[in-house]
Amino acid sequence: MMDIIHTQNKIMEHFLHKGGYGFGFGQPNIRQYTWNNMNNGADIAKLLSFQFRKKRSRTALKLTWSGNLYSRTAGRCARWYFTLNGRECSTPGKVEMIIYSNPTNHGYVQHSFTGACHGIAAGKVSIGFHVGKCVGYSSTQNAYTGWNSRSQIFVEELMIGLGN
Repeated sequence: MMDIIHTQNKIMEHFLHKGGYGFGFGQPNIRQYTWNNMNNGADIAKLLSFQFRKKRSRTALKLTWSGNLYSRTAGRCARWYFTLNGRECSTPGKVEMIIYSNPTNHGYVQHSFTGACHGIAAGKVSIGFHVGKCVGYSSTQNAYTGWNSRSQIFVEELMIGLGN
């Protein structure tokens, strides 16, 4: 059994040394950003902003939100989304989460959403996390972000292709 573990470790060591993570990408470029008890009741706002250093231009950025989100008025819709350098992702599409409230779903609930964005140049990337209106809804949505909990965003640079 010890020989198997030793062999597996040697294979992994060789794999990483040769840049095997992400098909020749080298060491992973991933960051975790955390906030405790954001307790933000904004309906339309840039909630968070931070910088990420992207190492290569041919890679994608994977964005993941994990935290408490809530739209607390029945018949309303709230939308949380990411921007990169002031614009939403267009390739392959927006990275967003939408919550529509009805009379039966009035609870502060932990949510996660993730997506990847291609076409971002290497270098410093300004990342924004926003809340706003849903398409087709003109009224405010009574949104709430990060109620009495830890919220986190992961940003990871990946060597991935676009699927069909």
